[in-house]
Amino acid sequence: MGKLRIGIIGCGDAARRHYLPALAVLADGIELVGCSDARPAAARGLAALARGWSPRVRAFGQLTDLLEEARPEAIFNLTPARPCTPRSARSACSPVFMSTREKPIASSVEEADRLIEMASSSGLTLLCAPASAVTRRVRWLADVVASGRLGRPTLAVAQCATTGPAAWASTPATRTVFYGPGVGPVLDVGIYRLHELTTILGPVRRVQATGTIAIPRRTVVAGPLAGRTIEVTTPDHVLMNLEFASGALGQLLSSFATLATQAPWLEVHLSEGSISLTGDPFGSDGPASCFGPGGWEHGIFRAAARGPAAGHRHGREALRQLRGGTGEADSDGRARSARAGDRACGL
Repeated sequence: MGKLRIGIIGCGDAARRHYLPALAVLADGIELVGCSDARPAAARGLAALARGWSPRVRAFGQLTDLLEEARPEAIFNLTPARPCTPRSARSACSPVFMSTREKPIASSVEEADRLIEMASSSGLTLLCAPASAVTRRVRWLADVVASGRLGRPTLAVAQCATTGPAAWASTPATRTVFYGPGVGPVLDVGIYRLHELTTILGPVRRVQATGTIAIPRRTVVAGPLAGRTIEVTTPDHVLMNLEFASGALGQLLSSFATLATQAPWLEVHLSEGSISLTGDPFGSDGPASCFGPGGWEHGIFRAAARGPAAGHRHGREALRQLRGGTGEADSDGRARSARAGDRACGL
């Protein structure tokens, strides 16, 4: 059996820093056959980085050329949220390809429905980032909530609050897109928390949201646009109130106008206890605290889950978040507890 032929659409920061290194680990079973980007130099640069393990990879300036000439069997669509047009999304989910794309799954709920139906009717797999719900911390939290050991969930509070890409040294020249219509903090970073909330608490029945532009101008601190001013034209603070089908409530802050925070990035309150996740939600180490019958328990998760399927969600799960927003570990896979006593939370 030959290697799976892979194509990448969108050759920017995410492709270079995250996807390409992960794909290289799987080189025994896959081959990168083509990279496509509207910026031909970006496509050539990504292809050059991959030639050590995929020597036949080619660079393309047009998506149609990639699909017709390189003939990939699977596609990674890593284009930014707004530049991913319905046409390009449909092309990358034609009856010939399996497709994995960066969040959000589409530019509208209607387009997401069409993509899901297209993949389903063709018998193909359509996957979507983010990977946060399959990290060990979130899977453990979901297991505790589902077990009923701490009663029923009643409230979840989450936040993803930063100053946004203008202050990120790793973000490329396209960072202005993130402060404009069609992107903003909900679809760029808040989607991670929405993903986790719906994984843990199930579907949302009702959403209420309010937003504002708190800081209307930003100065880029690094990269090719360093020193340039960005006009913010979409809300950079967005507060969402969620009512889950189970009756539980949720609150989510998505922000590109928060200089710093020490608040937990996810906290779930149940009828007989509370669970709090703190630290860097994107880091390999992560603290978790749980209040149960024996008081507080504290632990550290050493790494996120790994494996070929760890980074993606099926299309219908990704649609939940679109609707809402429109490593090594211990041998048992759990955090190591910092105290003895009652282990109601499994830490």
